Formats: sequence, structure tokens, C-alpha cells
Amino acid sequence: MIPLLIVLAALILLFGAYGITHLTNRRHNRTLNADGFLYNQREAPAKELRYGFFSAGYNGCGWIAVYNACRILGEIVHPSEIISDFERYGAILFGLFGTWTGAVTHYFRKRGCRVNATRKRERMDALAKAAPVSILWFWHRKGAHFIALRPSEQGFIGYNVFSNSKKAVLLGASVQEFLEKRNYHAPRLIAVKKEASEHDERATA
Repeated sequence: MIPLLIVLAALILLFGAYGITHLTNRRHNRTLNADGFLYNQREAPAKELRYGFFSAGYNGCGWIAVYNACRILGEIVHPSEIISDFERYGAILFGLFGTWTGAVTHYFRKRGCRVNATRKRERMDALAKAAPVSILWFWHRKGAHFIALRPSEQGFIGYNVFSNSKKAVLLGASVQEFLEKRNYHAPRLIAVKKEASEHDERATA
């Protein structure tokens, strides 16, 4: 009984600390300016923003992908608003393991966007070409990562792709080939359009 009470007390303290951190982060993040796209989470201003118990330089790729996607869609949203949203329902273990992919689809759907998501590599190019912006999640040798990407005449353009990125990166003509070339695993692509649809597809296996 005593060990259970200790665990419950620890959880209460942990969630209490997270609640305080959420409010502190919101005040801190509102003071920072983000003008334009965020190309590298390990550089200012992205790394100066807080997400959960950590800085965005460590775990911010999810909300950064959403922020960049919003800009591509013509929506100017302050990072603090996206972070605050994700801290309430999308941060995995208080941000220790970044952001849940379902929180990304939920973010856009509740704002009236059409969202098509798939884990099938053979579907990704068609979905990404048909949407003004997509968010790609994948595993690499150091963990998981989110990037935003958009189609162009030159190929797909990605944002916050690598740890040394200084600008948007040309990924090539195929999302599938980009994943295979760099040996990225278990991907999920989330294609986003501003207009909603009654035929909004749910994620496929």
C-alpha cells in the first residue's frame, strides 16, 4: 500500500510540475519572435523555445513541422500557440519523446483542413503532390523526426530536414526515394489542404 501511495504522490507532483511548466513555457515562448520559416531546430530562434520539460532543439521537430506547414498554407501562427496546443494533448511523456503523430492530424482537422494520411510508401508521392503541404514522420538511426514538405517544379522541398540545415532542402522528385536513399524507416505522411471535405480520409495501415 505504501509503495502505491508513493507512486501516486510522485505522479501528482510530476503532473503538477508539468502544469506549471506549461504556463511558464507559454509566457516565455510568447516573448520570442519567429519571422519566416524555421529551417533548423538547433539554431535560434527555434532552440530558444520551450516544449514540455525540454528545449525545442531537442524535441521540437513536430511543432516546427506544423508551424512551417501553416506558413506554406498562408496561415501565420505564433510558435507559442502550437506548442501550447501540443503540450496539452500531443507531447509524449512531457516532451521526452517528442510529439504524437495523431496530434498533428488532429491539429489540422480541428481547424477545418482536409487531411489524408498514410503509412504506405507507394501512396506517399501521389498524396504529397496533390496537396500544397505535407508532414513526413520517420525513424532514423538517432530517433524519430518530423519535417514539412511541399511540391515544386524542381521536386519536393523540405523544411528542418537535417541538423545542419540552413535553408529549405531539395528532397528530390520522390518522397519514397528520399526515404529509401537515406534508409529511413516506418514513415507516415500527412497531406494537408486548407479546405475541409466530407470525404476526408483517415489514416491507412
